[in-house]
Parts: sequence; structure tokens; C-alpha cells
Amino acid sequence: MTQQFRLYEDGSTFLYRLDPRVKLLAVLAVFYLSILFNDPRYLAPVFFTILALIIIGRVPLRRVVLLLRSLSILVIISLILWPLIYQQGPVLFRVLGFNITEGGIAFGFGMAFRILDMVIAPIALFLTTTQPDFIAGLRRLGLPYKASFALATAFRFLPTVVGVGQSIVEAQRARGLDPSRGSPVRRMKSYGRIVGPLMITSIRIAQQLVLAVEAKAFSIDRKRTFYKLLVYDRADWIALFVIGSVVAVATTVRLMGYGTLS
Repeated sequence: MTQQFRLYEDGSTFLYRLDPRVKLLAVLAVFYLSILFNDPRYLAPVFFTILALIIIGRVPLRRVVLLLRSLSILVIISLILWPLIYQQGPVLFRVLGFNITEGGIAFGFGMAFRILDMVIAPIALFLTTTQPDFIAGLRRLGLPYKASFALATAFRFLPTVVGVGQSIVEAQRARGLDPSRGSPVRRMKSYGRIVGPLMITSIRIAQQLVLAVEAKAFSIDRKRTFYKLLVYDRADWIALFVIGSVVAVATTVRLMGYGTLS
């Protein structure tokens, strides 16, 4: 049986009640701040602020940790490689003939927090926003309906594919094949036996989805209506004001020459 793995988690706190357009703009603002700065002293507060909002908003922290855990390899690589590549500032010590500088370590942490910032914001969005609200938010922001539906569907069926993959792994283990054991070469061969069934199942799901949406006249060129109309309330306007203020202040700080490692 295919395991069920959903991104959205039911809730009723302020994060869930925010207009999806506000949350989408907040994610774009986080992306903008992550690109604007590379100093960890400016990027780390963004990450911990979002994490605090997730905790206050009662979003299941175990789901956030589960999704962030897949980034641990990228974060570790950033913390290891950038100090070897980025040679700025006083030398602290040497490793395998490489000078490890103060600026290199700071840059490595900056890139690590950039990755975390650009991932935790969408995680908070998808854990607190249903697919219909996500599509409606994209449409009201001006994205064409088909593009909005395709984007939302991709995120909707990503957990389904993950659940299918987990089911295939368990089925292979029941037959005596454990892909997590053995040498790296043997593991790659074992996972090769999983990729095939996963691709076939994914194609079958895609075909079923195509038939389903066409049966509901997806390709018809008519003005579409929505069951739920999006209207900003006071909390949404306050959130928009905060987002706009943060972006304006961050842009001013960057233009003054702060927030980057030279």
C-alpha cells in the first residue's frame, strides 16, 4: 500500500489564516533578502525569525525538521568547501595545505544560512496553505491559471511520489534487498532497482492526472471562478506592511554597503 505523505498540516493559528498572497509575497521577500546579503550576521536572523514564527504558529516542528534534514548534506558541504575556496581576512589555521581564513568561515556560514532561508520559507508556506488556496493566491497575483495549476500540482504530487518511493523500498526490503547496506557501488545498484518502478508509477500517476483534468474541461478557454474569494483583513495588511518595511530597510542597508563580505 502506498504511504500517505502530505505537505499541508491542518491548523487554525494566524499563519494558517493569513491570505495566501501574503505568504507568497513573504516567500519572495525572503528570497530577495537571501540574495541581497551574504553575511551570516544578516542571514541568520532571517532563518531564526521564520523558525520562531513556525513555532509560535504551531506548525508541526517535526515536519519542518524532517524536510530540513534533507539539506544537511548541502549545509555541511557549504561549511567545508567555502572556507577552502574563499580566502579573505586573517588566516586562522591551515588544513591539508589550505589556509582557513576568518572571512572564509564567515562566508561558509553565510552560504549555509542562504540555503536554509530559501528552503524554510517555502516549507512554512506549503505546511500552512492548502492547494486550492495556493492556486487562488497565484492567480490573484497575476500568474496564468494553467501555470498556477501546474506549479501547485507539482508540489501536491511530490509527497505522493515520496510515499510511492518509500513503499517500493519497503517492498524491496521484504524481498531481501536493503538499499541502505553495502558499499557505495552496491547501494547505487540497489537504488537502480528502485528508480525503475518509481518512474513507471510516476508516469502512470501523470497519465491518470491528465485524464482527470481533461474530464473536468481543464483546457476550456473560459473565465474561471473560485469557491473561496480572497479578501485582505487587518492581519494581512499588517503583515504586508511589515514585509514591505523589512524589504525597504534591507535595501537601504545594502545600498549603504552593509551585509556583504568583501
